[in-house]
Amino acid sequence: MIQFLYHDGVQKEITALERRFRTIRDGLSIFERLCEKQFHPINPQQVIAPAKLHRITQNDIWALWKVELVMPNSGLRPNQFPRMWFAVKGTIIVFLCISSHVDNYNDEEMNHLALSRAADFF
Repeated sequence: MIQFLYHDGVQKEITALERRFRTIRDGLSIFERLCEKQFHPINPQQVIAPAKLHRITQNDIWALWKVELVMPNSGLRPNQFPRMWFAVKGTIIVFLCISSHVDNYNDEEMNHLALSRAADFF
């Protein structure tokens, strides 16, 4: 029911992170299944802990979120999981950007990057 889209930029970031974190695609697959329940347009169910999911901004059309992407069997501690920014509009979820604390990312810069990439879709 929910359609998942990937921005070209996030595809490249996932590929780069995959060299270090082999289970990132497994984490994305699990996250997509969780999103189908969490953001279900008719009957949403909270399946992602509020401490792991953060709404960055929203308007009348879509909302921008950030999540700690759990990666199974990665050997990482929860505070080391990559963060992923995505936008939700009805039944469409667009993955916008992803980064890891290993790369020492800046939250504000990533928020701006996600907003600019969201403009490509909405």
